[in-house]
Amino acid sequence: MRWDTGLAAFQTEDILARYPDVSDGTHPLIRKAAGLWGRRALARWLAENTDPTDMIVGEVPIIGNRFSEFIQVQPDQVETALASDGTKFIYPVPTKSLRDKLEAIRRSTFANPKHPDEARDAPPSTMELAWHLTCAKAAELGLISEEEIYSPYEEMIYVRFFEHLLQHRNAIGIGVDTIYSDAGSAHDLGANVSELSAGPDEVQCAIAEVEAAFTVGEAARDVESWYRV
Repeated sequence: MRWDTGLAAFQTEDILARYPDVSDGTHPLIRKAAGLWGRRALARWLAENTDPTDMIVGEVPIIGNRFSEFIQVQPDQVETALASDGTKFIYPVPTKSLRDKLEAIRRSTFANPKHPDEARDAPPSTMELAWHLTCAKAAELGLISEEEIYSPYEEMIYVRFFEHLLQHRNAIGIGVDTIYSDAGSAHDLGANVSELSAGPDEVQCAIAEVEAAFTVGEAARDVESWYRV
């Protein structure tokens, strides 16, 4: 389950006409609908795949309410599984030099996509915004000082913030300092791998449910609190 693929199902012409993109990306109401679908899709997958050799892997960006519903404690049937020892939340912690290289790679692939899905990647400006959000919210939570809000990427800030975000989950941070040049696109999926995405009826159901529960302003304010877990 990937955020970009899950979100794409909600970016229909009709929905985008009602809820166009905002300054920091996808409209808040769409983000909430995609997150609502995501938890329910995971619950269905768990119910339908009971073979212990089956595995589901989620690409969960979290920052800015992008599938952040997976880290929030919610009173639904999938919460027990998300909080269990059988579910691992792994967050990579790149070194400063590696992050610089990753940013350069994103600028290159965004300008010249070599894989169809790379055209849907977040632009480099969104990566920068995600870091600024990390620092600002970490300071608001008292995890770093106010002076560090405008800090360039720093592993310590990153780790402290993700330790906060994942406090209700079985989380593992992994230091990363290497890029494998022959690894191909991050979007290449191996054989025998299927991908979850919402069908049209699921999209309409999730959108309608969020519309019934929130005004646009309420949805925006709720999305603003994505980091409070």
